[in-house]
Amino acid sequence: MMKREDKVNLLPDLKIATQQMLFCWNTDKDQAVLERDDRIVWQGSLLPAFELANDNGQTYYTDAIISNVSSLSDSRYEIALEFGESGRGSLQVNTEAWGIRFSSLEVIWHQPTSIVALYFGTKRMTDMQRRAAPSLAKPFWPNWKAEGYCLPCAGTNPTRSFWRFYDMGDSLLPLGSFGDAMGTSYAAAYPRPLYAAAMGGGDGWLSFGPGTIPDAALSLQLKSATACMQYLYREDLWEAPDLLNRRWSEPLRLAWGVNGFDAYDRLYQTFPVSGPKSSIHAKSFVCTWGDFKEGQFDLKAITERVSRSAPADMIVLDEYWETCDSSGIPDYNRFPEFDRDIAHMRAEGFEIAVWQSIGWIDQPEAFGLTEKDLLCGADGKPRLWRWSGDPIYGQSYHYCLDPSSERTRSFLTERTRTIVKRLNPAALKLDFGYGLPGPDVSVPRRPELRGERLCSELLKIITDAAKEAKPDIAMIYYGLHPLLHDRFDVINIDDLGDAGDSAEYEALGHNQRCMWSALAARRGMLINTSTGYYWETLEQILLNTAVVGTNGLTLGAADRTGKAMTDSQRLRWLALDKWRRPGSGWSPLWLDADFGDVSREPVVRSWGRVESHQSDDRITALALRQASGDEMAYPQLSGIRFTGDWALIAQDNEDIWHCSKLACIPFAPGTLTFEGAFGAVIEFRHHEERETSQVSTPSDHSGNVTVSISGNELNEIVGFMLVRQ
Repeated sequence: MMKREDKVNLLPDLKIATQQMLFCWNTDKDQAVLERDDRIVWQGSLLPAFELANDNGQTYYTDAIISNVSSLSDSRYEIALEFGESGRGSLQVNTEAWGIRFSSLEVIWHQPTSIVALYFGTKRMTDMQRRAAPSLAKPFWPNWKAEGYCLPCAGTNPTRSFWRFYDMGDSLLPLGSFGDAMGTSYAAAYPRPLYAAAMGGGDGWLSFGPGTIPDAALSLQLKSATACMQYLYREDLWEAPDLLNRRWSEPLRLAWGVNGFDAYDRLYQTFPVSGPKSSIHAKSFVCTWGDFKEGQFDLKAITERVSRSAPADMIVLDEYWETCDSSGIPDYNRFPEFDRDIAHMRAEGFEIAVWQSIGWIDQPEAFGLTEKDLLCGADGKPRLWRWSGDPIYGQSYHYCLDPSSERTRSFLTERTRTIVKRLNPAALKLDFGYGLPGPDVSVPRRPELRGERLCSELLKIITDAAKEAKPDIAMIYYGLHPLLHDRFDVINIDDLGDAGDSAEYEALGHNQRCMWSALAARRGMLINTSTGYYWETLEQILLNTAVVGTNGLTLGAADRTGKAMTDSQRLRWLALDKWRRPGSGWSPLWLDADFGDVSREPVVRSWGRVESHQSDDRITALALRQASGDEMAYPQLSGIRFTGDWALIAQDNEDIWHCSKLACIPFAPGTLTFEGAFGAVIEFRHHEERETSQVSTPSDHSGNVTVSISGNELNEIVGFMLVRQ
C-alpha cells in the first residue's frame, strides 16, 4: 500500500464559488468547508468509510485514504483510495456549476467482506478524541458540523423542520421510506421520501443525498453535535450480493443555497423532470378516513353528507374497505350494501378511489402466499409490522410482501388488475411504503431490491399493473424527491394527525408542508393538499390550496371537539373546487414568507403560483393574507391592494393581469382593489342549496374594481368573478 508521504499526484484544493458561498475541499487532508464571507456554513470530511463484518460477525471500521488523484478533464477527477488492509477502490468526482457530484464509487476487498454500513462524514477517533467521546461503542465518530439541521417536517407536535446542532442528541433521522421501522420517530409519511438532508444556519445551507435510489436504508445519523449520512446494509445478517467487488452509482451529491428551501431546491434541480403530470389527475376528493377511524361505516350517509356540504370529484374509500389490508375484496360484513352504496356514489356524480397498502398482507395463506413470498427475519420466520413499530403494546400487525418472489409480484399485479376491473376507480391512494421492516431485521431476498429500492419496487409493480389495466388512472402517493416521481401522479400532503393533536398545530404543520411541496411542484408534480382532523383549520388549508393544487378532505362529519363544517367553510370549499387551477408544474412566488432557520420554523403568509405558458412565466394564483390592520400591497403585484384574506385564481392560462376572468375568493372580512379595465363583476351567492349571481359594472371612473365582504356575508357569498372587457 502506498504511504501518504509517497504521494506524487495530489489534487489541489477543489474550489467552487456559487450562491455567494465558497466550497473548498482539501483532498489531501479530506477536509471540506463551505464558507460565506469567511464564516463557516458547514464543514467535514467527504471520503467514504465502511463498517464491515468478518466471518465471526465481529465488526470493524475502515476509512479511505487517498493514494492518487488523476484529472480526467477540467471538471472530472478519479481518486484512488486505500482502505487499510481491507481493500482498495476509486472515486469519480465531478465539479458542477451547482456543486459536487460523486458519480461512482468502486471497492475491491482483499478478502470476502460483508458491509454493515457505508458512511459519508465519519473519521476514526484519535486517542485524545476517545477521551472526550460520550460513547466508545464505535471507534469512529461523525464529523459533519454546522449550526443546525433542516429536515422538512421530520418533527411533530408542533411540526418541526429545523434544529440547532445540539437539540437532537443521539438520533437517527430517516431520509427514505423506513422511519419508524428503523426505530426512529414516526413524524409523518409526507414529505418523505426525501433521499436528502441539509445542514447549515444563518449564513447558508448545504444539502446532500444520493443521485440514485440506494440499495440501503438511508438515514442522517446524529451524534451529540455532529452528523453523518448512513447507508445501512447489515450484510452481517444477510448474504452480500458480491463479497469481493462493489460499485455504487451516484452515491453523493452536494448543493447549497442561502436558505433551507433553496438548498433542497438546488439539489433537486440536478435531477431530470419526469412531468408535468396530466391535468386529468387533478381531482378533488373527500376521504372516508375521518369517518372510518371513528367507526362510522355508513357509506350512504357519507355520500349524502358529502353531496350536501363538500362536493368533490371523487370519494376515496380508505383503509377498512377491504376484508383485510391488501385483499382487494370489499368487506361485506362491514359494508353489507357495498355494491349498492358504490352505485349510489356514482349516481350522485362522484368517481371512486380506493386505498391500498403498498406492502402489507394480513392473511397471506388465503392468497396462496407462503413464507417464501414474505419478508422474513434471520430465523426464516415472517416479520410482522405496524405503523408505530411497537412490539409490546401494538395491535393489528401485518405481514410484509417481498417483491423478490415472482408469486408476490403476480399477486400484487393481479390484485391491482382485479380492483381496477371490479370498481373502475379513478385513482388508487397508496400508503405505508414506510411501514416495512428495515435491514436490522429483514431484507428482500434479491439484493438489488434492498434498502430504499424495496418501497420503490413495490410502488412500481402496483403502478405498472394499474396503468396497464386503466391508462388514465391516477396514482396517489407522497414524497418530494424527483427520483420517485415517475412512479405516481399526485402527491398527497397526507392527513395532519402527525402535525400534533390540536387545530393550531395542524394549521402550522399544513403551512410548512405546502411550502415544501413547492419543491415537487417545480418538478411537474400535482399536489393535493388534504386536511387533518380539526375543522377549525379548513380556511387556512384551503387558502394555501389556491396556490398548491386541488383540495382534499380527510375530516369526518364532526371532529373530536364536536365542530362540523360551517356555512362559510362550505362556500370556501365550493369556490375552490369550482375555480381551482387545473394543471401541474409551477414555481412559488414568495411575497411574505419566512423560510425558517435554526431559531424558528418556516411560515408562508402571502405567496403565489407561477406557471410557464408559451415560454412566459405567468402569475396564475395568489394566496393573500393581511399581516396587519393596514391595507396591504406587494411590489411584485402592481395594482393590487387588499385587507383581509383572499385567493385570486386566473381562469385561463394568462396571468392575473390579463386573464379573461379572475376568480376572487374571500377567506376573511375585507376589501380587494384591482386596478385595470373590467367589464363586469359577478358576485356568486349560495343560499339554501341554490346558487345565484349578480352582475354589476365597476363604478370607478378609471375602471378599477373594489370588492368587499363582511363577516356575515362570508356565510352567503361564494366569491367574485372579475370579467375583463
